[in-house]
Amino acid sequence: MPVQPIFAAGLDPVQAEAFFTKLGAPRYRAGQLLNWIYKRGVTTFGEMTDFPKTLRELIAEEITISCTTEIKRQEARDGTVKALLGLSDGRTIETALMPSTRVGGNTVCVSAQVGCAIGCPFCATGRQGFERNLLAAEMVDQILYFERFLGERGTITNVVFMGMGEPLANYDNVIKAVTIINAPYGLGLGARSMTISTAGMIPGIESLSHEALQVGLAISLHAANDVMRNELVPLNRKYPLTSLLSAVRRYTTLSGRRVSFEYCLFSGVNDSIPQAQELVRLLKGLNAHVNLIVANESNPSFKAPSRERVLAFEGELRRLSINTTLRRSYGREIEAACGQLKSALST
Repeated sequence: MPVQPIFAAGLDPVQAEAFFTKLGAPRYRAGQLLNWIYKRGVTTFGEMTDFPKTLRELIAEEITISCTTEIKRQEARDGTVKALLGLSDGRTIETALMPSTRVGGNTVCVSAQVGCAIGCPFCATGRQGFERNLLAAEMVDQILYFERFLGERGTITNVVFMGMGEPLANYDNVIKAVTIINAPYGLGLGARSMTISTAGMIPGIESLSHEALQVGLAISLHAANDVMRNELVPLNRKYPLTSLLSAVRRYTTLSGRRVSFEYCLFSGVNDSIPQAQELVRLLKGLNAHVNLIVANESNPSFKAPSRERVLAFEGELRRLSINTTLRRSYGREIEAACGQLKSALST
């Protein structure tokens, strides 16, 4: 069985100190290494000028700085950037950068898996099938990739685990990545600036409710009854809405955090006024926020509604006192929805 390489972007202080102890080097070298990786964003060991050449050579024999390589990058007029990254085993993932409302701020959409096992029919990733979980280093490296891309032009102010895959099906690696992104030794981004999205993986929601990290939680809902959600989000057959909403209530009680519900609008499928009213009834009693998303048409069977229909749906939610945001659609010209770039290059 091949030995798993050590990727720099997955190291924490304990692991780094153990590595240098094994080399017979002082433990303080661990902090220097982490600073070069997470704060300085170096791509070669030669840039680590406070390490002796012989030590750099020893490190390079066992540690790989970057575990991703750019295969293709697309940039949209609205500032969205979509990248297809290659992994060390030859597989590929997508990651995206979106400008935020904060001047100079940007959000990175991180993938947590290669492919996805959930199989939502409207999702390009879901049609690719599942290959494997990503390591924490492979998730952190997506952010480091965009930090290098931005340089002095902007900063990463938010991270959302909403890319390829189901984050809560890769729970341990996602939490480790969140920890590194949040930690002072790592990227130093506040936990409240991160969101984990799930299709409704109840065991993961239960575990997340006990985490000290104040990371946000978003539920990919898309339907307010089990019949429709069984079709749109097949995971619902295992974790139906009654069970899911109970888990959400426990999460909000234990964590004190509000949950966001993602609702992607598909023309003639889930965008009617009665369906908006059904959604309100489903979320009654929850301190919930609904993010409405206009479908990005990766599957011709799921079309975007007209703007009038979208605004009518949003208006009905607001009329019935549901806190609602109509999310701006980014990167449509470059097919920025999850999995579209990888799917296009695979055909």
